[in-house]
Amino acid sequence: MPIKVLHVITRLDRGGSAQNTLLTAIGQDRSRFQPMVLMGQPGQDDPQGGAQALEENCRRLEEAGVPWEIVPALGREINPLKDLFGVWCLIRVFRRERPVLVHTHTSKAGALGRVAGKLAGVPGIVHTPHGHVFYGHFGPLVSWLFLQIERFLAKGTGWLIGLTAAERVEHLDRGVGQAERFAVIPSGIDLDRFQRFAGSVGPRPPGFECPPEAIVIGSVGWLTPVKGHRTLIEAVATLKATHPRLYVVIVGSGPLRDDLMALAGRLGIREAVRLLGTRTDVPDCLGAMDLYVQPSLNEGMGRALIEAMAAGRPVIASRVGGMRAVINHRRTGLLVPPGDPGALARAMEEILRRPEWGKELGAAASVAIDESYSVPAMVHAIERIYEQVLHQSNR
Repeated sequence: MPIKVLHVITRLDRGGSAQNTLLTAIGQDRSRFQPMVLMGQPGQDDPQGGAQALEENCRRLEEAGVPWEIVPALGREINPLKDLFGVWCLIRVFRRERPVLVHTHTSKAGALGRVAGKLAGVPGIVHTPHGHVFYGHFGPLVSWLFLQIERFLAKGTGWLIGLTAAERVEHLDRGVGQAERFAVIPSGIDLDRFQRFAGSVGPRPPGFECPPEAIVIGSVGWLTPVKGHRTLIEAVATLKATHPRLYVVIVGSGPLRDDLMALAGRLGIREAVRLLGTRTDVPDCLGAMDLYVQPSLNEGMGRALIEAMAAGRPVIASRVGGMRAVINHRRTGLLVPPGDPGALARAMEEILRRPEWGKELGAAASVAIDESYSVPAMVHAIERIYEQVLHQSNR
């Protein structure tokens, strides 16, 4: 009989962690594993597609023959009573389904899912943090509290999976997990969808609304503080006088939309900023960007960054989280301090003044995103971790 694996995540939306979970479940070898996905109930206005994204992803699961179930109490927000009820709901599902393995994804689902897995007697537990909340998300006290929780939970976790070597180091340096049970597996993408743009800038999709001579500085991500889009807009504002053709195009929705447009207005570049909202044509959007910037304050790997590199865009990213491991500074892109619009502006200006070097960076970036970043490579590597967990649990 195939080994039953239950994947647990708070939201199955269009975000990087959700897509990683979705592709893992769909891609698993059904002769060896029987996947099922448990997710929370999104709101209609969630930044990464909300209910519409959930419906689309559940349809993809059904087409692939992967069962799924919504656990309404499994939410992103912190609510002690609701979270206790969420643990109980997960225990009931685990006892009913009797999985051999539970694979949790992201911090909140990882906390509730791992506690429920232990209480339900699940033999093997694997957790993929998809980054961390040790800095960049909350204040010092809350960040410290989450760190203590992660240290405690890691002791009962069979294996942890980081998306980059830098993410693994940041966990281990803080006493989260054991080196011998902490793997690094990049999040897989459909390489062909993005690498077809390498070497050229594609046509601009609907919504860009930039003049033909515009130089498009692009980014993809939720419009939330941790993504650092404020820094990007401030940096472009400092360059606009000397580079009047600059336009900012950001793909993604979220609560900061109005604030970011107000900021652009105060800085005098409102007409040069395009916030496209959630898009289903991300490869086409990336292919139409002249320069890609990921100004995040914290990032597990930066799935959109990987996609932009695969598409052959010259890239600039904050020197935080897993992005430090993804970019080889000045060879496949540039790294800058987080939250520093001056440093970001200087990096952008260097590429703008040396367009041929920018093309070289983009070409090198596309080559760097090789088969190790493919979906099959990710799934096979995760399945090898499952086998090690099962071997350890059977000792």
